[in-house]
Amino acid sequence: MRLPALRLPTFGPAHMVLAVAALLLGLFVYAAAQTATQTYRLHDERRTLAQQVEVLRKQKAELEGLREYLASDEYVESVARSQFGLVRPGETAVVVDSPAEPAPTRTPGERWWESLFSR
Repeated sequence: MRLPALRLPTFGPAHMVLAVAALLLGLFVYAAAQTATQTYRLHDERRTLAQQVEVLRKQKAELEGLREYLASDEYVESVARSQFGLVRPGETAVVVDSPAEPAPTRTPGERWWESLFSR
């Protein structure tokens, strides 16, 4: 008994066009997916950077307010009074001196925080 001969599939011009079209379609889908992924990443990065810009704008506003306060006469006067003990003409400076507070002493067996906070 004789077996029928195996016939190999033929690969003609129509199949070649379909293979090339499938390859091009695959490349197009791959490029589209890459573009979509990159667009998503860029939008995410843009959103993050916009949030950082907003935070920096708030910090800038706070620092400008602080700079204006530090340049004001009110601040200069408060520093002159508190650190240098200066007074305006006609005012009298009063220095309140209290006795020194004794250092906390620990008794044997007492925990360290118990000496700081009396019962």
